[in-house]
Amino acid sequence: MASSQTLTTLFILSLLSFSYAASAPFKLPKPKAIHLPIRKNQTTSQYYTTFESGHPESPTIIDALIDLGAPSVWFDCTTYVSASYKRASCGSNRCKKAKGLSCVGCNSTPRPGCSNNTCGVFAYNPFHDYLTIQELGEDTIRVYSTDGAYVWFSYDVPKFQLSCADSLTIERLPGDHTKGLVGLARAEISLPSQISSFFKLAKKFALCLPSSSENGLGDVYIGGGPYYMLPSIKDQSLSLVTTPLVVNMFGTGPIISEGESSVEYFINVKNIEISGKRVSFSPSLLSIDTNGVGGTKVSTTAPYTILQSSIYKRFVKDFIKEASLNNIKRVNSVAPFGACFDSKTAPNTITGPAVPNIDLILEGRNVRMTLYGANSMVEAKKNVICLAFIDGGAEPTTSIVLGGHQLENYILEFDLTSSTLGLSSSLLLQNTSCSHSRVY
Repeated sequence: MASSQTLTTLFILSLLSFSYAASAPFKLPKPKAIHLPIRKNQTTSQYYTTFESGHPESPTIIDALIDLGAPSVWFDCTTYVSASYKRASCGSNRCKKAKGLSCVGCNSTPRPGCSNNTCGVFAYNPFHDYLTIQELGEDTIRVYSTDGAYVWFSYDVPKFQLSCADSLTIERLPGDHTKGLVGLARAEISLPSQISSFFKLAKKFALCLPSSSENGLGDVYIGGGPYYMLPSIKDQSLSLVTTPLVVNMFGTGPIISEGESSVEYFINVKNIEISGKRVSFSPSLLSIDTNGVGGTKVSTTAPYTILQSSIYKRFVKDFIKEASLNNIKRVNSVAPFGACFDSKTAPNTITGPAVPNIDLILEGRNVRMTLYGANSMVEAKKNVICLAFIDGGAEPTTSIVLGGHQLENYILEFDLTSSTLGLSSSLLLQNTSCSHSRVY
């Protein structure tokens, strides 16, 4: 096992590499993977990242919401100034690649986001529930390489496709400084697709969502592992279990093109267990039918897992029963949660409150995602913890939407070549988490 002296030495070498890069120009090595940080906004329970966009000599720092199901990158251009920005003209190859719909124009002074005869693409704000057509353009963005443990060198990615948004589009985004959105979906102009293509990396990316940003940041890895979650020196990529990614042949998001499959990420949940006992509900709800309805979707913008009503009601009933067997006292519910408990009767452990474990049984040989108290419960108010699942109604498009709270402190690797989702066990079991201090 590595000593603290070894980890300190690695940190010093990292700093020396930056010092050398600043004082002696040299050809940057081809990155093996690219890293972006993840922060959590505690008020909205949303995750966002930060990157630099614009001319390398005067870039603009952009905070952008992370949306696993969105196909593109967009941000507010109303005050954006960049000498390297270029609009995409109507009918151009770049417009076709972005699935541009129409030409847009502008009667004001020309600037990024205000041009004539320009390709128009959709921009969608999931919190404002606002869909609009905005200008497609391209600019240079700056990203950073990683060895899985530390961040090393910065790289400029020219001609990165993005769309400009106006002030109305960005309303109600989480936090005071979030001015855009980073899409990670299965689409040609999503962030991982463009980055992987530019650097010729493996077509895969991984997320490690933090439960808080107070003690460090989470991770977006583009290009694959290794994944080191210090102080652990274990390469987490070597112990991931995999389940197939399912393609829903019908569009499910707000931006739907007729005849095209969904760009969102679906998996097969075979059943749900609480304390090892199966929750009983109609298994047909777990399959995607011929109209694209049903199944299980993975989401970073749903704060908590959403269950179709008949699943939810039986799930909550069974959880309450198992909690009572463990002498966990139920208290009045706190909206929007259906079952709440006295936290003093569920002692805290390394994996959160000591409540019944929830297992999502996934497609594959002995593949399951075990949710411990840190991921199944949320503190609603003082001394009250609630089951962090939401009733999605009787007829939702998707039966189960796995939300961010349930994904925190797990590594999720989306491999688009093999069409699989790699999944770690809870990092809390290893006395580590998705909150780290990596050198930037």
